[in-house]
Amino acid sequence: MKNLSLLVTLSVCLCMPSRKKACFAFVPKVSLSGHTTRHQPVKQFVSFLDEVDDEMFDKFDKDDNGTIDREEFRAIAKKMRKDNSRREVISVATAMASSIFVVTQSNTFQFGQKNLRPFYLEENAELAQNRLFPTALLSGDLDKAIVKTLGPRGFTPENTLFGHSVCSDEVNNKKEQLIPLLVNRWQEGFSLGGLGGLPFAGKSGFGAYLHHVPDNGKLFIIFAPHVGIGPDGKVGALQRDGQSAVSTACGAAIGAYKALQARKKDAAAPDPLPILEDVKSEDTDQFDPQLNQIVKLLAPRLGGIELSEDSIAFVTYQMYGIIRTLINECITLTPDTFDNASEVALLGGIIINRRKGGDFFQPLSFETRRKDEAPVDLFREAFGDRPNLASVLGSEEALTRASIKINDSA
Repeated sequence: MKNLSLLVTLSVCLCMPSRKKACFAFVPKVSLSGHTTRHQPVKQFVSFLDEVDDEMFDKFDKDDNGTIDREEFRAIAKKMRKDNSRREVISVATAMASSIFVVTQSNTFQFGQKNLRPFYLEENAELAQNRLFPTALLSGDLDKAIVKTLGPRGFTPENTLFGHSVCSDEVNNKKEQLIPLLVNRWQEGFSLGGLGGLPFAGKSGFGAYLHHVPDNGKLFIIFAPHVGIGPDGKVGALQRDGQSAVSTACGAAIGAYKALQARKKDAAAPDPLPILEDVKSEDTDQFDPQLNQIVKLLAPRLGGIELSEDSIAFVTYQMYGIIRTLINECITLTPDTFDNASEVALLGGIIINRRKGGDFFQPLSFETRRKDEAPVDLFREAFGDRPNLASVLGSEEALTRASIKINDSA
C-alpha cells in the first residue's frame, strides 16, 4: 500500500513537467514477447527514486527472472483494485463517522454540560436553585425522562404533535436548551405561548394546533413560566449574552408584580414588600395588552406572598398556576379535542434560566388524558417524589392556589 501510494505520487510528479518524456522514462519497457523488463534509470532521477523503482519491481517479480509476465501483472492489477476498494471503504466509513458525529453532537453537549458542571459552577445560584426549585432537572435529563415515560405509551415523533406554551423570551429558545431540544426530539413544535408563558394563542390557536395532529395521533404539550437566577443567587435576575448589565427574567411577570405593588403603595394598606427599583418603568407599561392580562390574572394570587421564602419565586409559581388553568380551559372548552387526538400528554413546570451551565426545569405536573377517561398521573413514574414546596410558598393555601399538588394523594 505504501509503495503503491509512493509510485502513484512519483508518477504524477514526473509527468507534470513533460508528460510524454517523463512518463515513458518511468514506465517499464515491454518486450515483444509480452514480458516487461527492468528499465535503465534516467540520469536526472535522484538515487532514492532508483532504489524505490528497484524495490517495486523486485516486489512483483515473484520468480526473480528480471521480467514481469502476465500472471505477475495480473497480481499487480489485483492489488491495485484491492487498494482502491479499501480506499472506498475508508471514505464511506469516514462519511458515516461524520454523520454519526452530527447526530450525536447534541448528546455529547448534554453529557459535557452535566458532567463538567463542577468546573464552572455558580455556587450562589446553585444554592438558590436547590432551595427554591429543589427537584429541577437539566434540560437534557428532562428530555430523556419524557421519552422514557411517553415512549411506552405509544408517543412517537411520527404520530405526536408537540406544542409549547412558554414565554417568547429569546433565552427560552437558545440552542441545546429545553424548547429547541424538544422540537428536535419531536421534529416540530407549535407555539402557544406569549409573554410570561400564558397561552395567548387562545382557544383559536389551540384549535389550529389540534387540527394539525396526525391522523389518529397524539398531542404533547409542555407549559411553563420562566425565571432567571443570577450568579449571586438573586432570583429574577439574568445576565444575557452580549450584555454586561443584569436584566429581569421573566420581565413580564416581574413587571406585572411591580405594577401591582405600585398600586398598593398608594392604597391605605401598602404591601410591606419592597418595590423592585431595578425594574425599568417600561416593563410595567399598561398599554401592553398581554401585560394587562397578566396583571389582571396575577392580582388575586398574591395573598400570603410575605410568608414565602422569595417573592419572585412565589410569583413564578403562581404564574404556573395561571398557565395551567388556561391550558386546561383550552382543552376542556374545545369540544372536538379527543375527536382529533387519541391522547393528550401535559407536562407543566418552571423553566429556570442560568447564565452558565444551561437551563433547568422544575417539574410540577405530568399527566395524559383520553376521551371519557380519568387523567393518568405520570409524575412519580417520570420524576419520583413530588417536591415539598410548602416552605417555599409559605402556606398550603398558596400551593393550592398555584394548582400544585402537595403529595400524590392530594
